[in-house]
Amino acid sequence: MEHPLLNLLMVVTLLVAALTDLRSCRIPNWLTISAMAGGLFSHSLLNGLSGLLFSAKGLGLGFALFILLYVMGGMGAGDVKLLAAVGSFIGAEAVLSAGIMAMLLGGLYAIAMMVNLYGLRAGMKQIGTLLTYCMLVPGSTRTLTPAKAQPRLRYALVIGLGTLMSQWMEAPVFHLLSSMAH
Repeated sequence: MEHPLLNLLMVVTLLVAALTDLRSCRIPNWLTISAMAGGLFSHSLLNGLSGLLFSAKGLGLGFALFILLYVMGGMGAGDVKLLAAVGSFIGAEAVLSAGIMAMLLGGLYAIAMMVNLYGLRAGMKQIGTLLTYCMLVPGSTRTLTPAKAQPRLRYALVIGLGTLMSQWMEAPVFHLLSSMAH
């Protein structure tokens, strides 16, 4: 249920979220809540009840994908709401791809931040310690290092890039290019 105006609204939402997150380490509620409402309303207006259900399923799955990471202390509530808002625009199937892509990019981003903060050798050691500790004591990532020593990840940018990359990979042009490569 793609519509150019909805895609534009989603991209603007992602851009504003990334800019505010980079500047203030926050994604404002006015942005995420209004984007969710805009996705639900727009799909309802364009496609009636089936559009509302499409949007609501995407919103719910987008929320569900990141809520556990929030509960475990791995991201902020704004990040969860942002992916839910994305889901309200692109639906459940597409938000699953966007969420997985954002998680992959987020992992690379976190590794890069650790290496930047501690250097290559110490960063890799810190990552190993963090992973071991998190597996043994789930939900305790905030107690591993002092709060001031922890890098602040700006996940809105990662969610935006993951969403746009997953949408691009679903585009007919990408399928044509990948079939030509084989």
